[in-house]
Amino acid sequence: QVITNLTQALEKQKERVVLMRQFTLWRIQHVKAKQEEHAIRMADTHFQTALMKKVWAAWRSVSEERWKDKVARACQLRAEDVCVQLTNDYEAKLAELTAALELTRAEVLRLHSERDQYEDTMKKAFMRGVCALNLEAMTMFQSK
Repeated sequence: QVITNLTQALEKQKERVVLMRQFTLWRIQHVKAKQEEHAIRMADTHFQTALMKKVWAAWRSVSEERWKDKVARACQLRAEDVCVQLTNDYEAKLAELTAALELTRAEVLRLHSERDQYEDTMKKAFMRGVCALNLEAMTMFQSK
């Protein structure tokens, strides 16, 4: 009876040790699974964050490039508008100055013609005076 009781107690003890070992192994596996799941979640989060950073950097690069292109185009258009405006202003000023030059040339031609007319008139008057003196001198010689 004692041997049977001891054998049963040993069996129970053995069974208990086996159950404890199985429970401990299960618990270790469970903890490892939780740790692995946590590590996978952390790695996935890190991957997603890194991917978002890459996407953000690429988007920002493209956005800045588009912005630079847009600003460059706007500046070029503005510069072209300013050039066209300056060209129009200078063409208008050139036309105005050309008209003033033509008026001045016409005035100079008029003054030249007036001077020529005045010189002709003076020459004729001088010649009349010379002729009158010659006639008077002739009458003096004829009276002798």
